Amino acid sequence: MAVVDRNGPIADAWTRLADEEAVSKGASVIVSFARLKNEHNSLFSTAGAVGVEIPGDVNLDELEPFLPRLSVIVVRMATMRDGRAFSIGRLLRERYSYGADMRAVGDFIPDQILFLLRCGFTSFEVKDNFPIDSLKRSVAAYTAWYQRASDRATTVAELRQGANPNGGTS
Repeated sequence: MAVVDRNGPIADAWTRLADEEAVSKGASVIVSFARLKNEHNSLFSTAGAVGVEIPGDVNLDELEPFLPRLSVIVVRMATMRDGRAFSIGRLLRERYSYGADMRAVGDFIPDQILFLLRCGFTSFEVKDNFPIDSLKRSVAAYTAWYQRASDRATTVAELRQGANPNGGTS
């Protein structure tokens, strides 16, 4: 598996740990939500950075107490048609004010990455044969948006107001 962001492949310093696997001092680790809930004190005191992988049906209120100390949240998409990850991303950014890396993993297509980015995701775990060129084309295809999103990109209405300071349309 490779990790990409909006520009293509990036280095991945994270190690996924099984629930029974020991944590190395100072390591950057991603653990299951169950392990985080059960071992959070020892994880945060031993690891250099802690991340968690959550499924699409997670109760975010249960995750909230850990958010300030998490360096990455990995959201697993069960299928390409599973839209819950989009909602989770937007909720984590807007309702819970989560500001660190948010990574999507699972079965998705390059076109979905554009919308995952708009929902606040910053990185993606993809299969080695993932079409990076399609990802870059998809991300570059749109430069203006009609709706506000978690990415806070300038909307068409704001562009129009900036082009015409009197508040009228262009």
